[in-house]
Amino acid sequence: MYVEATKTRGRHRENKAEQEGQQTSKQSSTSKVLEIAFWGTIIWSIIRLLAHFLNLTPYGLGAFARPLVGVDENSIAGIGLGAVILFIEALVATFLFSMLFSRQRVWWSGLLFGLVMLMIAGFFFRMGNWDLDTLSSEGAWYLSFGLFVGMTLTLEQSDEIH
Repeated sequence: MYVEATKTRGRHRENKAEQEGQQTSKQSSTSKVLEIAFWGTIIWSIIRLLAHFLNLTPYGLGAFARPLVGVDENSIAGIGLGAVILFIEALVATFLFSMLFSRQRVWWSGLLFGLVMLMIAGFFFRMGNWDLDTLSSEGAWYLSFGLFVGMTLTLEQSDEIH
């Protein structure tokens, strides 16, 4: 009887540790999504500002603020609002990628995700009117952002497994 009680307590502790591990994993994955979205916003905001400054693309960081009427894209308020909207978009994109593709261990899934983001952005910014220079700059920006999100989340998932 003593042996059965000890085994039951041992199983109870294992189940409790497993439940706590799942909760910690969910909390760490949420914090990783936030961290990736934050750093992705910082890095790709700087890249977008440089690309716009060098006239590689007509869309600066303030272009993300276009849906809000009355904000000049090139003003400090427009750039700040564009950065906030880019963070929200990056957060949603990172969360969607983590929900849809993070279990797969293929590095190029981020490229596909970046291509989908490019198509969505192209729909709103009328991609059919873009010249080849704008298309290549925007394509490089979205593909590299998708690759950053994809590879980072895939690496984090791989680290959690091992």
